[in-house]
Amino acid sequence: MSLLLPTKQVVIMFILMIVGWICYQVKFLHEQTVKDLTKILLYVVSPCLIINSFRQSFSAARLLQFGLVFSLVVFLFIFKIITSQAIFSKKWVKDRQKRTVLRYAGTYTNAGFMGVPLVQAILGTKGVFFAVPYLIVYNIFMWTHGIRMFTQKKQSFRESFQQAVINPNIIAAVIGMILFITQVKLPDVVSDPMNYIANLNTPLSMIVIGTNLGSINLKADWQDKLAWSGVFVRNLFFPIVILGILYALPLPAIAKMTTLIMATCPVAGVVVLFSLLSNFDVKFPTKLMCLSTLGAIITIPLVICLATFIGL
Repeated sequence: MSLLLPTKQVVIMFILMIVGWICYQVKFLHEQTVKDLTKILLYVVSPCLIINSFRQSFSAARLLQFGLVFSLVVFLFIFKIITSQAIFSKKWVKDRQKRTVLRYAGTYTNAGFMGVPLVQAILGTKGVFFAVPYLIVYNIFMWTHGIRMFTQKKQSFRESFQQAVINPNIIAAVIGMILFITQVKLPDVVSDPMNYIANLNTPLSMIVIGTNLGSINLKADWQDKLAWSGVFVRNLFFPIVILGILYALPLPAIAKMTTLIMATCPVAGVVVLFSLLSNFDVKFPTKLMCLSTLGAIITIPLVICLATFIGL
């Protein structure tokens, strides 16, 4: 894969983000509208895209590959959680809120909003098929471990797990897997509307992300070394380490590249939502997310180019 294709797709997405930024600046989009669009993306558009990704011919080999990728992603999340805690220790980051945000940012990428559209654009539906294990594991960990990092009143693991399982994206993955194994074909009256909705994912998600860029104060925020340390860990350190892990594994190239793209995405925007829910100061997580998103314009093509160069 040449550097041109991922670079082109990231630039296209950045242009869509600029459209979102402009719409927000001229008041075409308001804060409540953005929140509503976010809910539509997470709970309507994304499930349709996930179900569509399973509409492929069944084979035992492909099902086995899906299971192997799922197991791999579980390992990667455990690895990122432990490593993020070690990097952003109490000794180095004194402020508890910032330490929590940095640890979360190191572990959780913007896989749903940016990863899936990027995989879809570069690798097609076959790539999205291998992105689903990442999304399933991501949602389970995010709504158990992730939210517990922020909440003052700790939920039990059982409550957190139940909250993750009833997530529409997890339900969509179960439905998609059933359709994939049974090879049941949805009637056009159902599949066509789902296709239209799924096609909204890339433009709408990038526009929503773009609305957050207006919060960056380039003169002040550009000099925040702590925020940049979070960007480095999220955008470069973990992707390169994961690239090394993937290189050593006997998986199909498309499965490896999909997993790498999902893991190379910038800081998840949910870090701002969780901070709001926990009454954290949202300036730092917003700054971190925006700088990471801007940096991804360079780091995503760079990591994909490196992966291609070493023959991933």
